Amino acid sequence: MDTKPPAHSRSREIAQTVTEAGLNLIPVAGGSVAVILMAALNYSVNQRREQWFTDVAEGLAELREKVDAFDPQGLAEDEGFLDSVVTATQIAERNSQQVKRDALRNALLNAALPSAPGHDDQQQLFRLIDELMPTHIRLLGLLGDPAGWFDRTGLDRPQFALSSNRTTLIKAGMPDLATRGDEVIRRYYRVLEAAGLVQAPLGGMMSADGAWSPAASDLGHELLAFIHDPR
Repeated sequence: MDTKPPAHSRSREIAQTVTEAGLNLIPVAGGSVAVILMAALNYSVNQRREQWFTDVAEGLAELREKVDAFDPQGLAEDEGFLDSVVTATQIAERNSQQVKRDALRNALLNAALPSAPGHDDQQQLFRLIDELMPTHIRLLGLLGDPAGWFDRTGLDRPQFALSSNRTTLIKAGMPDLATRGDEVIRRYYRVLEAAGLVQAPLGGMMSADGAWSPAASDLGHELLAFIHDPR
């Protein structure tokens, strides 16, 4: 199954756009530069869109091989799935971060399965993906399954004494965030709290078992399941 859309080379497409636009160039200084710039931007936007649809198509093709009785051909007639495609594509087109684009692709793959959440729930989850930054998504992944996070990332687990706190866990699990200080960690955590994605406080001392326990709420776990790669 060929999942890659046809594409022209960057130079060819830009040259073609400039040639077509050249017939109506405004005769002012810099006009041709503006045309070339707009052609280049248009090409880059189209490339981002083509790569997005290619990633989704390849994921659906893999699901067809791995999930019994799954036929992606029928998805084109599913209005609910088309709603999800439009929503996810609009978000993907304005995001270049791979963490977020991967989350959107995985969400669409899950939306295509018979076990997909209901239409309203899907739209709520896509809205959350849209609002969250990649750091929020990664932090929720850590808080939803702390032990699994360290297993997947290969990071050394922190050695807790009789008491510890969740901030220490986050610093060990996200070293890039740790370098930015406790206030930045609190800022990202508060966003997850406001969205109802975590249900445990960040501060305060707790037992080692408490620090390792998942802090994600039911909605947080629902979102993590939605953006988990079903392949």
